[in-house]
Amino acid sequence: MEQSSDSPEPTPNLPARAPRRDGWTADRQETFLKALSSCGCISHACRAVGMSRQSFYDLHDRPAAWAFRRAVEAALDCSINRVDEGAFSRSIHGVPRPVFYKGEQVGEYRHFDERLTMFLLRYRRPHRYGAHLDRLPVIMPEIPPGCSGEIDPDQAIGDLDWQLGDLVDESDLPGGANPELAREP
Repeated sequence: MEQSSDSPEPTPNLPARAPRRDGWTADRQETFLKALSSCGCISHACRAVGMSRQSFYDLHDRPAAWAFRRAVEAALDCSINRVDEGAFSRSIHGVPRPVFYKGEQVGEYRHFDERLTMFLLRYRRPHRYGAHLDRLPVIMPEIPPGCSGEIDPDQAIGDLDWQLGDLVDESDLPGGANPELAREP
């Protein structure tokens, strides 16, 4: 049998290495990747195939395991939806936190993480809550002539009452509430 020129020289003194059946076989790697894509947690996926986290990292860090590393990244990408759903659930429903009194739990309350909510809004709705809004200049309204800049609450309520006095019920207007249905006299 002839060897290609780019293959390494055979070592006649070492016996051929038989594949191990108790390690990361191709079937076990496939099962691990399926478990990882459904749960998103290395520890849980390792437990599902009966392997340790350390053996996973030993395999993951081997230079020749580039295909396995790429498959792990793809499996983690598949599981990101679970993280996404969990973050939304925590933002909307909060997380229960215990309340203790004299060393005993007497109740719980819901903690809502506002930073998580702001993060989700900023990256899910960037047009409305994005970072670009932080760089916009703050436009302060001009103070009308004759105003000192101080707002008197009583004056503001008086102005509002004056404006409300000018409002007219829509049904009292010519044409009533719906001008399309109005009849001309």
